Amino acid sequence: MLVLNQGNFSEHSSSISLYDEDSGEVQNGLFEAVNDISIGATLVSGRVSPFKNIYLVCNYPDKIEVIGSRDFKLIGEPITQELANPRDIAIGENRIYVSNWDYSYEENSEGWWYYPNSYIAIYEKESREFIKKVEVGTDAEGLLLGVGNTLFVATAEGVKVLDTEEDLLTTKAIIAPEGWGGAKHIVQDKFGWMWASFPAKGVVKFSGTTNQADRVVEVPIDTMNGVIESSAVDGSLYTYNTTFDSNYQPEQSTIYRISEGGESVSIFATGNYFYGVGVSPVTNNVLAAEVSFTSNSLIKRYSSNGTLRPFTEENGGSREGAAVGVGAFRFLFF
Repeated sequence: MLVLNQGNFSEHSSSISLYDEDSGEVQNGLFEAVNDISIGATLVSGRVSPFKNIYLVCNYPDKIEVIGSRDFKLIGEPITQELANPRDIAIGENRIYVSNWDYSYEENSEGWWYYPNSYIAIYEKESREFIKKVEVGTDAEGLLLGVGNTLFVATAEGVKVLDTEEDLLTTKAIIAPEGWGGAKHIVQDKFGWMWASFPAKGVVKFSGTTNQADRVVEVPIDTMNGVIESSAVDGSLYTYNTTFDSNYQPEQSTIYRISEGGESVSIFATGNYFYGVGVSPVTNNVLAAEVSFTSNSLIKRYSSNGTLRPFTEENGGSREGAAVGVGAFRFLFF
């Protein structure tokens, strides 16, 4: 498993950690150790392709680095053309799709920026040559390829269902509960259902073939990443949320478990400042990132019933978690 460490924005302190969930052993600074250079950017997301190459989406500067999943060495030159605040990536048989916020922004009544001209950039997979870009609305974020010629993109307008045939990316449908605001992240569960997160509101279960919502589940969701992850073993979903005080210091952080099909929501674990969650497709262990943006973050391991599983030390002692890099936020299993 790779742990993506975001680092501190503009400091180029992103890194990657290689993590063995059984032993708790960690190799930090993996990218630097293998390639003799740092990532030199801020990691914002990552994806393992069906052919096991690992795509790392970076911001400031905008680029996508590709590394091998066996040796973690850089493969070719990074993708840089027509990237502007890239957010997420989807890898098809012949195409690469990247969501971008763009640089132009407006400010809402609360002072938050939003990006009304966000778009999907399309590249030929093997050559990585830029093909075209298509505007898709506001704050384009999470991407997921569906069956046939379908690409799902989370936007401020909801989940947009795009037709990828002939690279047109025409909108076939929009999935959005009334009054819920924008979507952030999309996953597919073990039964083939699609799920989208709507920060501060909850998750929506929908069909990837009919593009119709099947269930709406209210659950607090982090507004920064809006991450949801699905268990490949039992079909349950996990997300997290942190509350802050007036000085933007974390007060309470909670991981929530959404049962198979969305029948119920329960508190799975609590901590200081969760910034990421993942589910092992092999052991069904839940991994949580207790984040720090000034020093090493901590990875904690839980069994599927919410029991913290400490790591055993060689001297017979134990520790709660494993230290990784600054700003740990995403897990890639392969």
